[in-house]
Formats: sequence, structure tokens, C-alpha cells
Amino acid sequence: MNGPVFNRRQILRYGAVATGAAALSGGLLSGVARAAEPVDVVIVGSGYAGSVAALRLAQAGFSSVLLERGRRWPITPAGDTFCTPQAPDGRAAWLATTSPFTNQSFHPFTGVLEAFVADGVIGLAGAGVGGGSLVNNAVMMAPREDFFRRSFGESLDYAEMRDVWYPRARGLIGVAPIPDDVLNSPYYANARDLLAEAARAGLPTLRPDMAVDWQIVRNEIAGTAVRSAILGHSDFGVNSGAKRSVDRSILATAEATGRVSVLPLHQVTDISTVDNRYLISAERIDEQGLVSARPQFAARYVFLAAGSLGTTRLLVRAKARGGLPKLGDQVGRNWGTGGDHIIVRAGLPLRDTAQGGPSHIVATDWADPETPVTFLGFPLGYPELGSLAGTMLGLSVPPALGRFDYRPATGKVELTWPKSDPRIQRVTDAMSATTSKLDRANPGIRVDVVTPALTAHCLGGVVLGKATGQAGDVLGYDNLFAIDSSLIPGSTGAVPPALTVTALADRCVDRALHRLTSSGPTGTVLALS
Repeated sequence: MNGPVFNRRQILRYGAVATGAAALSGGLLSGVARAAEPVDVVIVGSGYAGSVAALRLAQAGFSSVLLERGRRWPITPAGDTFCTPQAPDGRAAWLATTSPFTNQSFHPFTGVLEAFVADGVIGLAGAGVGGGSLVNNAVMMAPREDFFRRSFGESLDYAEMRDVWYPRARGLIGVAPIPDDVLNSPYYANARDLLAEAARAGLPTLRPDMAVDWQIVRNEIAGTAVRSAILGHSDFGVNSGAKRSVDRSILATAEATGRVSVLPLHQVTDISTVDNRYLISAERIDEQGLVSARPQFAARYVFLAAGSLGTTRLLVRAKARGGLPKLGDQVGRNWGTGGDHIIVRAGLPLRDTAQGGPSHIVATDWADPETPVTFLGFPLGYPELGSLAGTMLGLSVPPALGRFDYRPATGKVELTWPKSDPRIQRVTDAMSATTSKLDRANPGIRVDVVTPALTAHCLGGVVLGKATGQAGDVLGYDNLFAIDSSLIPGSTGAVPPALTVTALADRCVDRALHRLTSSGPTGTVLALS
């Protein structure tokens, strides 16, 4: 049976789609639940995991409401959607006056990048329709089996991921390595330099799959698209549209089914249970973060895809405040940084047009299986670094020693990362040792900075097999699923996590659908007029 059709004014007024509302009212729910918008499925977060959930649920016939705290970021013909490193403004930061990437201050805005200050590290997270895919460096790598097992142990079948879910993820995202003609262009001399420097140091290299439309990069080179990727822009978005962010790929396909209602600027604040449903409380905000309404949603099924920081904070808070008291002790534990280290190198060859990105070359130092080191060519596009300096991102397999705790005095969830622990310091030592190999083999080039102060790869907090079952089903509760980077215990085998996050989300939703289809979708189709 098809549900009601809602016009755009009604959606803006209520902040939700009332899926099958008549069947859920009339005394079946308590007064609290009846005051909320009744829906089949709520998805929290619109990055890789949330977009996969929206698509797979829609393909199975389920309607969903997807709540995203950030705004949409449509690519414009003028090429001015995002701010740039040369001219940062409020679009660079999530409701903050500063950013770790600039000394400038600005008015709070619902920008693309949250910088969450924890005890021991600053965790970065995307904000906006598309989540982390808006701001990452688009590297799509599957880990080697032995490093995968160092991260996941026996909680996840590597052969299944390799043969089924990684290929599906690559197909969903659309990936390809940097092609020869782009690599050989003047804008990618930095990539060619890194290949040569790594070869002299005896470090193997490869061109990883990238979520990049290389034809648009060619257009940038030709001057027919705004220059963005070829200038190393990525952290604040790519204005040419060269990055294959999920808002324009996976999620766009899901929305085209008519079964997904994406509600931007809806920040989820709490989750609890009422009448065998989940009551999702949110704040509808404007672009300056001011609250205009506090809608609630009564959902049969909930898929948490707000990332490691978002999902974990939400669950830890819900447990502490009594909304989800049956959550286990493993919620909020087993968090890590993916081994992230920013590496700044000085003394590089003078290049005027040599900072092309968003990324391109990977160099590996995997001789020590305990602390494998992976270096990504990682241009940041910041003019203050100068043409003689360059940046790389190092990754490894750190222990998942981070933990989240609720502080009643402040009402906030805080993250502790024991950066001085010898097991963590060992990763920094390994990074320094590999950079020393590069320096010795390339006289005149030196490392100025090796720092783990920032991580763009927040992983863990609701770990698969400890806090959840194999479908991401949160232990203690039925029909509540965590399907994002919170499932991953601190690292993804010394490679960036985006491909694993996508693949694992697809795997979890597939398993969850076996449960959902036993009760069946409502068949409600959303139509906007």
C-alpha cells in the first residue's frame, strides 16, 4: 500500500516524512511517540555508510528518512561551492570560529569539517550531505590480508570482504588510479618526484584506486574547469566536482528511487526507546547553527552512520542519560586513529605547478609486520608551505586504546587517546624511521614535521563483534544498527578506511535486510511537488 504524498512545504514544516502515519496512530503508540513523526527507517548520517544504507534499503522497497547535520554542497558552474586553502572562511569548519588548517578566524557556519578536540588528538570528521566523502583524499585501498587481521582479528572474514564486498564497494563508488597523461602533466610533478624518491629509498610504490573523475581533472588541466584538484584542494572540497563524493553518486542514486528523504541541517541529539520503537530527537538548525525546531521521529529501524565520532558520542550519551540503558560496556571503547601522521618535508625541487591532488601515489615500508608504514602523497594546497615543501600522510596499525566517556557536569562526551602510551609511540617511531630512509636516499630533502596531532581516520567506538553482532546490530537492542567507521577497531590495515567503511556498511545492511524483510516494507513512496 502506498503511503501519503507530501509537498515540499509540509516537509519543511514538520521536518520529516510521515510514513504510514494513519496506521501508527489511533492509540497504538503512547502520547510521546504519537507526537513524533512515524517512519519505517531512520538513517543518521549521509557519508559512505549512510548512503549505502539508503540505496540498499530503497532497492529492497523500504522508505527511509536520512538525517544529516550539515547542509548540501552542490557543485556550481561558477566553481565556488567550497572555500579554498588560499581563502578560507566559515565554510571550512563546522560551527566553529577557527580551524586547525588556518590561523584565520571566522563567523560560525555549518562548514564541511568538524575538528573535535580530544585528550591527546584532534579528530576530523566531515559535515554535510556526503559526509567524509566531501573532505577526504579519495584513496580507495583494500588492506593486505595479514594487516587486515592485525586490525580485525577473527571478527571479520577477509576472503568474504576481498571476494564480495570490496569489489561491490569499488563499483558503487567508481574508482580508478591516476592515469598516465595526468601523472605526466606539469601539475603532477610532485607525484613523479615521490615515485623517484621512494625508488631511491627502496620503498615499493603503487597508484591506488581513487574516487576521482579523472576526466574532470583533465578539464582542469585544459582550463575548461575551475582549477581545484590540480592545486591540491581537497580538505574543504573540490570545486570542479572532480571528487566522486557520495552525494553525487551513491546517495544520488538512492534519492532517485523516490524512497529516500534526505533532511539536511538536522542534528540528532538523542535516541531512546518508546513502545518498541526508537524515538530519535533532533534539532533543525540554520546555517549559523541556530535551532529553529526540535523534531522527533518514531522509527521501527535505525541505522547509525554518523561516523566514529558521531555514532559513538550519540550512543555513549544515550546510555548515560538512560535512553538506551542496556548498551554494553564495549560501547565507547576500542577507538584509534588509523596510525595517522602528517609529515612535512622541506628541500623539495622547485616547482611552480607541482601540487596536484587530491592524492595519487602510495609508498610502503611493510618490512616490520608489527608496525607497517604506508605513505600517501598528500598535497594540502596551502600556499604558506611554499613550493619547496610537501606533505605526506602516514598510516599504520595502532592499538585501539581510545575511549569515550560521558561527563555529567558538562553533558558532553569526551574522547581520551593515550598518546604517550609506548604502544602508540612505537608507531610514531616507525614513521620517523621511514622518513629517515627517504631523507638518506635523497640528499637535500629533510623532514621538518612528523606529527600524530590530527587524525582524519577516526575508527572504532562501537566495534564489530564486541559492541555489535555481525550485522552491526547493537547488542542489547533489536533493530538498532551501527554500520559505519565506529565498527572498525582503530585501523584498517595501514590503508585509508573509506573503501572498507563502504564495503562493511554494504555487508551489514545486507545482513540486516534479511531481518527487515521478514516483516516487510510499507512500500511508501515519497513524492515532492
